[in-house]
Amino acid sequence: MLQTHRVRTLDQVRSFLDGAEPVEVQPLERSARYEFVARTLRRFGYWRLGKADKGVVRRFAGKVSGLSRAQLTRLIAQHRSTGHIRDRRGPPRRPFPRRYTREDIRLLAQVDTLHGTLSGPATRKLCERAYTVFHDLNRPGFPGDYTP
Repeated sequence: MLQTHRVRTLDQVRSFLDGAEPVEVQPLERSARYEFVARTLRRFGYWRLGKADKGVVRRFAGKVSGLSRAQLTRLIAQHRSTGHIRDRRGPPRRPFPRRYTREDIRLLAQVDTLHGTLSGPATRKLCERAYTVFHDLNRPGFPGDYTP
């Protein structure tokens, strides 16, 4: 992780951004990135800066965090309205109904593996054939030549 706590002034930020050597930044977890952006906005008093200085702080936060310009814009807007940045992703409010059980998925994966990872329609045809021709209701693959 890049140590940025010593960068305190906008001149230091500019010299960091103008550095001739590329900086290797280790990818941070999402929460650490968000916390870094929030700390950076507070540290430099982002809301009191002029337009040019805000651009410098944005470029610095983007370079260190690895976030895109659009994502930084969204995070800055969130920080402005709420005073903090948090991950607003979560499970869907109404998830799609499950069609297949975990056991069905396991069996489909077994069929796929046994037959060399065929295309979806080919795997479907194998399952249909196992059901209609061989009346196989609970085992993937060819009847008789497979043991779990």
